[in-house]
Amino acid sequence: MDMNKEMERLQQKVRKWSKEWVLMPVMIKNHRDEPPINLEDYIAGEEDYPSTVEIESLNTWHFVNYMNGVLNEGKDSLEDFALSARYAGVVVKFEEAFAGNNQGGSVLLYDSVFYYSLNVLAGWKMDSRMVGKALYKGLDSHLLDLRHTDRHEKGTLFRHFWFLMHLFCQTEGLKLDTSLYSYPEVMSPYDKVLADWKTTDMVKVQDFVSAMADFHIQETKATAHDEIDEFDTEDRMIFPYEILCWLRLREWAGLSNPETFVHPLMNQPLATMPEPVPLPKPETPLLDKVIEKFKKEYPGSFA
Repeated sequence: MDMNKEMERLQQKVRKWSKEWVLMPVMIKNHRDEPPINLEDYIAGEEDYPSTVEIESLNTWHFVNYMNGVLNEGKDSLEDFALSARYAGVVVKFEEAFAGNNQGGSVLLYDSVFYYSLNVLAGWKMDSRMVGKALYKGLDSHLLDLRHTDRHEKGTLFRHFWFLMHLFCQTEGLKLDTSLYSYPEVMSPYDKVLADWKTTDMVKVQDFVSAMADFHIQETKATAHDEIDEFDTEDRMIFPYEILCWLRLREWAGLSNPETFVHPLMNQPLATMPEPVPLPKPETPLLDKVIEKFKKEYPGSFA
């Protein structure tokens, strides 16, 4: 595969998709206009609990606007990025509370570490730790439900999920016994990175990044109809969040990273880590009211 040509093709595809998506009336209605109305209903007592679908929609709205701003308008769009990260963290905490109260709370494996990565990339250490701990506990609860069962093998589907869970656990000093869970038989290319993720050898860091970037691009391609590809949706195709998250965690560990990278995936606008760190927290007055009410109804949530 010619990675330069493949990246050019993917960039054109994602650029076109994001430009069209933010202008589609149905997306504006479903992801921008209606969610605040429904959250107001919860605050007013007209809904029994806040729908995380509304908050997920706001996360998506701001993330795609971030993409469009960066790819098509030459903006940094960091306010949209910060808002997307803010809504992402809240989704996980709401679903954690629902799962803990036997109300069926859950988050898709595909989304869970994406939400975690957004908070890491925003530079919000406390928020990312809160999300990471929820996911760690959620391995054994309905939130992620990854304990071995005779019903599913969903934990084998996303290697990058386990890569980021391993990294979180190592940074927090938490034990992760993968023998307990549905786990991939093969963890390449992440296994080599995990074995030496704190290396000070910049050549090795470049090699790790290139190997992960090759895998990321490979996993954007549709394969057999019954197979899962890890990065095959337009909002993830050229956003190497798993790689950027690793690089940010290295920074937090006091380690240096290369200033530039050789892989074409890492030489396009969506591979730039948001700066400054941490990003300013966005004002979210409606969401703040929702959280305040939610905390009263679910004591101990957001702890």
